[in-house]
Amino acid sequence: MNHQQQLREAKILFASGQPDKSVESFNRAEEQGSDIVDTCLSRGAALMALRRFEDAERDFSRVLEADGDNERAYYFRGVARTALGQYQAAILDLTQSLSRNSDRVIARLIRGLAYSELGQSNDAEQDFDFAAAFSESEMESFKNVFGVIESPFKNTKAMLAEENGSWKNVLSDRSAQMLRNLLDN
Repeated sequence: MNHQQQLREAKILFASGQPDKSVESFNRAEEQGSDIVDTCLSRGAALMALRRFEDAERDFSRVLEADGDNERAYYFRGVARTALGQYQAAILDLTQSLSRNSDRVIARLIRGLAYSELGQSNDAEQDFDFAAAFSESEMESFKNVFGVIESPFKNTKAMLAEENGSWKNVLSDRSAQMLRNLLDN
């Protein structure tokens, strides 16, 4: 099997819900000389689905070394860094992603979480406000691939626990519940 066939097989394995097997196949594709951007971007997504955020972050960094303008790599690395508790670095990545694709609403939501964890509630609420318009299908799609983000998110959870918190001015009850669902383990 040549590297293109190997890469295709790896993508099919990931799409069919077999991220562990897809990572092995992506590894073989890389060993055979497959395009580093395509391979690392796809393998990184599979690693995130496996909750291997440090490995995923490394793959997305490799993508950005090869293609410093890759919006998806900034987005995914920002999500991985958020899960790792690297909130400032995540904000930078997610901002880079949004500067290239302002329609990526989940990036706003995740960036809002990072801002919240750093105690930057005004910035967090602005992102949450913007993200309040996101569709439930986007959230479900994100959760289906990556699950919930396993980070303490203490500040965000505390903010949402405030009965009369300022977040009530910007988030609908439905949006707040969707945010809670993303954070629940």
